[in-house]
Amino acid sequence: MDKIYLVGLPGSGKSFTGKWLSQKMGWDFIDLDELIEKNEKQTIAQLFETLGEEGFRSIEQKYLKVTFSYKQCVISCGGGTPTWDQNMENMGRNGLTVYLNTELSEIERRLEAGKETRPLLAQNQNLGNQITELNEKRRPYYSRAKVIWNRNEPTEQFFRSLDRLVSIY
Repeated sequence: MDKIYLVGLPGSGKSFTGKWLSQKMGWDFIDLDELIEKNEKQTIAQLFETLGEEGFRSIEQKYLKVTFSYKQCVISCGGGTPTWDQNMENMGRNGLTVYLNTELSEIERRLEAGKETRPLLAQNQNLGNQITELNEKRRPYYSRAKVIWNRNEPTEQFFRSLDRLVSIY
């Protein structure tokens, strides 16, 4: 196995953890949202606005499938990526899926300053309630990951565990 897919709520630390982990492993780091924005020449927010969520998820799925051919990389997925169609199952067939199960209060703290850049969070005035609702909707998908990390930050133990799992597969 030569790919790790990080999933979790917005603000769970997927990009931070992905960069950290890829550096430790000597692998490439791919942020799925950045890959989409670069190739579509629009921000995620613009794509949501022009295409709606369903249209955006279709484009997102197209780029997710592109990552299946990548080698030795850590991929940070958008928060909703695992909830669409068979994305979670397909990621599991093509790599090691890791759910960053960060505390909701920590996620709220991280997102408070930048919620206007996140399409599904920008419209709601009560960020805490929206995070809780998103968590309830998405947890069944995230929980299908092969690894669940119940901490707010990655640690050496996290790296060693994933490194061992990758070498076993």
